[in-house]
Formats: sequence, C-alpha cells, structure tokens
Amino acid sequence: MNKFTAVFGCAVVVLAGCGGGGGGGAVPSAAMVADTPLPSQPATGTINSGSVLTVAGRTVNAALQSGSFGDIASFVGLTTVASSGPGKIGSGAIAKPGGSNGWSQVPFGPETTRCEVDGSVTVSGDIANPLTVTEGDFLDYEWDNCNDGLNQVVDGFIGMTFTEFDGNLLSGRILLGIALDLENFQVIEDGAVDVTDGGMSLTIDSRTPPNTIVTTRGSLLVVTNDAGAETLTNFSSTVTENTSAAPSGFNTDVTGTMSSTLFSGDVNYEMAAPYLSTGDDYPYAGEMVVTGTSNATIRIIALSAASVRIQADYDGDGAPDATIDTTWNALIGG
Repeated sequence: MNKFTAVFGCAVVVLAGCGGGGGGGAVPSAAMVADTPLPSQPATGTINSGSVLTVAGRTVNAALQSGSFGDIASFVGLTTVASSGPGKIGSGAIAKPGGSNGWSQVPFGPETTRCEVDGSVTVSGDIANPLTVTEGDFLDYEWDNCNDGLNQVVDGFIGMTFTEFDGNLLSGRILLGIALDLENFQVIEDGAVDVTDGGMSLTIDSRTPPNTIVTTRGSLLVVTNDAGAETLTNFSSTVTENTSAAPSGFNTDVTGTMSSTLFSGDVNYEMAAPYLSTGDDYPYAGEMVVTGTSNATIRIIALSAASVRIQADYDGDGAPDATIDTTWNALIGG
C-alpha cells in the first residue's frame, strides 16, 4: 500500500511501535505548543513553473504527516484509539514488548533497558494512578542509539504530559489530551537520518464510535533530513477515522504555514475540501490549496488513491496557468 513516508514519518514510526513506557516530561513552552494556531501571515513563497512540484509535494506531505502523531495512542497502550489516517506509517516498527514496568510505579525511573542489538532506552515518569490517566501524569523517553534489529536506530528524546482525560479505558471511549515535546529525536534508516524538534498538543476523542477524532495543534515543528529541512508553524490537523468498515476510512483537514530549504519563502496551506482516504492509501478525493506570494496558488486535487492533479495559478489572477496530472508516489517521492 502507498504511505506518506517522508518528513514526519520518522517520529510516527517510533510512536506507533513502542509497547512499553512513553515520553512526557515538562509541558512544552507556549512558543512550541498553541491550543489555537495563530492566523496565517502573508506568504512569501515563490510559486512558478520551476518550483510548483517541489512546493506541492513537500507541503502536502508535511501537512498530512503533522496529523500522524495520533499514533501516540498505541504508544501509551490505548490500542482502541484511532491511528490517524493517511499520514499513518504503521505499527511495530521499534517495538519493545513488555518495556518498562513504569505503570506500576508511582513515580518511577529513570529506568534504563538495553535494546536488542545495541544502545539503550531510558524511561521515567510520574503516574498518579496506574489504573487510569490523570491530568499532569508524564512519561519521558530517552533513546541512546537504540537498535532493536528492525533496520532502524533511534536516538533523542520524546516527552509526553497528559493534559486532559475523560471516559473509560476499558471501553475504549475516551477523550485524551497530550502535550508532546520532541528534542533532537532521530531515526537512522539505511544511512538516512531524520531529526525532529518541536512540540504540539494532541487530542484524541473516541467517545462516539465508530468515529475517532484526532486533533493536532502546534506553533513550531522542524524536521531535518538529508534532503533539507521542513518547518511547520501555526499548524492544525483534524483526522476523523471511521472504523465501521475494514479498512478504516479517514477524513483529513489541515491548515498551517510551511517553509523548506528546498524552496524560497513560506507558503500557507488549507483544505478546500477534506482529503478522503482508506487504510494506508493516499487520498482518493479532496483538495488542498497552497498559497504563496502575490496570491499565487497550487491546488492539489486527489483524483484517486494513485493519481493527483496539480493546478497552478502563478500570477494570482484566479485563472489556472498550468495543470499537471501525476501520481502520488511521484509527487511525494514515496
């Protein structure tokens, strides 16, 4: 199946896979996490025939990956919670079965466990009640070149502080709020290194089955890799998963501002119509609008789970100057 695998995928793979403790710690600063992103500022990014595909591909990929942190549900053992839609990378990538026994210690750690092949992971936290989630509970996870034999090496810090909880864990119908902090979080795979820094607030609402709603908001998230650096500011993502059929259906709505070392300036993005997708496939319907300087726009229109249309207005007069039909794989580089 096709998956969004660049930019934010590195962190999501780890978050989805860990079966032990989690990361938490101090609540990220106001500069890193915003419950309500600030209004978009005028874009400065240049959109022309030379940059259109790069801007479109990097922006749509980064924007959708920002919603993938809903996979944190699996990370803390809430397996009944949604896995966050088209940005999902999958689970089990860096699993450590059993993991820390932190849920039975209040507080606990730091506790260091050797990884299967090399390196280690240290977990610590404070859980008020090991049978439920309490506001203010936190978990910290520090990887030290952890290699579990799954073709990845993980290094860096993820902190997780629980900010809100309502519902029943046993029933799987919950409202869960989490503040995430990522510091020099690295995943090394096949010689490629992805480094993620930043913070965000995450809300997971599974109280109205078959739907689970995952909302991610933040003011700054930076991912650096061999290709360059991507920065999201004042971003928001709302992903609704419907599990009434298999595979699940996803509705994705995103907004924010993005800059990249691969193109000039920054661009604003929003949805003209939410992306609709099934399972791990790319969107089969929906439309994203990316706006650059002088009201130049790119419309990224899903034609099917395999193909996508790029409609570009270079001069901002509202009339298309170019239409490019391509594949999702070609656009995002999957």
